Amino acid sequence: MQTIDFEKKILLIGNGSVGKTSLVRRFVIDKFDDKYIITIGTKTSRKRMEFTFAPEQIKVNLMLDIWDILGQTGMERAHKLYFKGAEAYILVFDGTQRASFDSVATWAGSVRELAGPIQGVLACNKVDLKANFQVTDEEVESLARQLNLTLMFTSAKTGENVEAAFNQIGGFLCQPIVKKYAGEALGRPTD
Repeated sequence: MQTIDFEKKILLIGNGSVGKTSLVRRFVIDKFDDKYIITIGTKTSRKRMEFTFAPEQIKVNLMLDIWDILGQTGMERAHKLYFKGAEAYILVFDGTQRASFDSVATWAGSVRELAGPIQGVLACNKVDLKANFQVTDEEVESLARQLNLTLMFTSAKTGENVEAAFNQIGGFLCQPIVKKYAGEALGRPTD
């Protein structure tokens, strides 16, 4: 089995106070803290992930550089710098905050404009507070389809689907790597 090491940059974006930093913390160190701390500018974290593709006989060691981006408005110039070089993203909104859901399309548009057509996950966070949601599942599912994003209902507090959301992103990032190296192993030209 061939082992390949890669490092990829992803963005964690969305309005302030939707739980982006808590999701990263849950994913990277498996901890939750309900004290809200505003991210100033951007905060970066790293986590190594391993993916095995048995049919292709390829193992990918993926170092994920996670850029947790400030969610406050008025930072568009900084976003241009922060988004550069990103290859995937998780767009987070808080199901208990209608305004954060209403901003999803704007955030997705910013990604397309500043980072290009990269793949993403739409994370409806705070699913542990589902009884307080200000959006319906149908609205969320419709928007995810419209924006061509994979939908995950997450909770940084309980850990529900946090690992799955990052694994989905990792899978997106591994697809071109596996395609390239599997083609080379078979002596075929690659893109």
